[in-house]
Amino acid sequence: MYVALKEVLLQSLIACIPAIAYQVCSLKPERVSRAPLVIGLSSAFSMLLCIVFTFYTEMPQPFDFRFLPFTIGVMYGGYRVGFLMIGLYIGMLGFFYHDGHPQKLWSDALLYMIPLLFAFINSFRQSGFRQRVTIILSFSFAGIVLYSLVYGVLLWRHERVIDGSMLLSMLMLGAAFFLTAYLAVYYMEETREKLFLVQGYEIVSTKYREEAEKLNLLIDTTPLGVIAVDAQTNITALNDMMLRSMQNAAPHVTKGDILGRPFRCLLTQVGDIPTLYDGMYRALAGEKMEGVVVKLDEREYVVSTSAIRSETTGAITGAVGMLHDITELSKLRAELGKMDRLSLVGQMAASITHEIRNPMAVIRGFIQLLQEKSPAHLKEYYRIVMEEIDRANSIINDFLALAQNRIIEKEQVHLHDIIHQLSPLLWADANMRGQEIALKLAENVPVFPVNVKEMKQLILNLSRNAMEAMEAMDTEAVLTLETRFVGGQVQLRIQDTGSGIPADIVERLFEPFYTTKSKGTGLGLPLCLSIVEQHDGTIEVHTGEDGTVFEAAFRLEQTSQSPVHVPTAAWDSSLAQHPVQLGNMQPDKEEALNQV
Repeated sequence: MYVALKEVLLQSLIACIPAIAYQVCSLKPERVSRAPLVIGLSSAFSMLLCIVFTFYTEMPQPFDFRFLPFTIGVMYGGYRVGFLMIGLYIGMLGFFYHDGHPQKLWSDALLYMIPLLFAFINSFRQSGFRQRVTIILSFSFAGIVLYSLVYGVLLWRHERVIDGSMLLSMLMLGAAFFLTAYLAVYYMEETREKLFLVQGYEIVSTKYREEAEKLNLLIDTTPLGVIAVDAQTNITALNDMMLRSMQNAAPHVTKGDILGRPFRCLLTQVGDIPTLYDGMYRALAGEKMEGVVVKLDEREYVVSTSAIRSETTGAITGAVGMLHDITELSKLRAELGKMDRLSLVGQMAASITHEIRNPMAVIRGFIQLLQEKSPAHLKEYYRIVMEEIDRANSIINDFLALAQNRIIEKEQVHLHDIIHQLSPLLWADANMRGQEIALKLAENVPVFPVNVKEMKQLILNLSRNAMEAMEAMDTEAVLTLETRFVGGQVQLRIQDTGSGIPADIVERLFEPFYTTKSKGTGLGLPLCLSIVEQHDGTIEVHTGEDGTVFEAAFRLEQTSQSPVHVPTAAWDSSLAQHPVQLGNMQPDKEEALNQV
């Protein structure tokens, strides 16, 4: 009896080999995909060892435990593994059931259970923990009954009597088989459930990390500074914007210096932000603060704080504070207010100056009459008065052109035609100053929409400014008018050979009423900027010791015409041949502008 019990226990351990193999396979998630094959091979090995007990043990058993590993292999391995195990099992039967052996192939109870096992494979795979245990135990009980019946038939055919010890032995084997089946399948299902939990945990953990990374990226890219604390006021989160705001006071502070530390550490780390501190502690007490404007290191912030509550209990688990940098917005709002006031002042001034022109015209007319009837020695005084009235009228015209929100009419004109029309007047001014003019007109410049009068005003203003900048030059003074067509833009470059413009003056060149001339109004260059912008262009200034370049670039629309070739050599040569004749011309500037 002792030997039989020992062999039963050994068979129980051998029948559990597939469960142990499944456990080992599940230790590494990358091997789970190979679990059916591992279960099939371990089940075949276990089945082979169980069959050995029927033939080669000290006390051969009435039946062995081969049915259990075979059932586990088929159910967990599926159809492919099941067919493989059928082949292996038949091969084993052919090896052990040789001629002369008392047991025949028909007496093997397992062969009768194979069709039923295959019929339940799909149901087993779709079942849960308890259903799987029930299916395996049901087949185990059926196997015990079937093996007992076959064994009883064999004894009856050999005319052997079933005594009490034999029945006890069969009951012991049946109970051990049933218990082993339960332990093996329970152990495998426990392992399977744990594996599913691990896989589910990994999936949830991966999704959590991805969502956390997305949330951190979203918080870091938001224009708001965000900081969060837990119920114990320890800092739990901090985005890049908040860190940059703190680094204004403490340049070397990092997230590692702040995260996990008490909120009060910011007092020593990055300076005092009393409104934020007060708001965070009030939020932990259940209060909410919104829209409080504070100023910190010449920057303006809107501070908001609120409590973080648990969705289940509603208890306060922390607080979050936000800083919105509104410095640029405040500056923009101030600029807009300033522009609105300037626009109102400009409209009022435009209306006033428009009304001033009428009495000035009357005054000029009467002065002309008085000049005709006055003695000759007073005519010089009248001339000075007339020039000052004309100068005042010119200032009014420039101011009105700059202040009015005018709508200009454009027509398709070639820029070179305008330059050629202005050339006589420019040469006249240049000759009076002892200067020269060079034209460098590109051949690929296209026609584009232009207001001729304003474009003439732009070229004359920039050219005369360049001439005035070169008046004090001892060396040869050359004014260069150049055109280019680059990157879909027509460029007009007006360059002088003066001594350049200081950097502090360049920054204020286009500021209205700013001038460095003794008799200047400070409206010429702002008017030029207005004209360029009306033509959807930009203007830049490049200055140095060898001169200054004003570059106006006009962006062309897609419907612009193709480049038109304008022969410039004939113009350049004709102008070069008659510099003296042009230099003797001294027309009135306003009249000359109207003529060209």
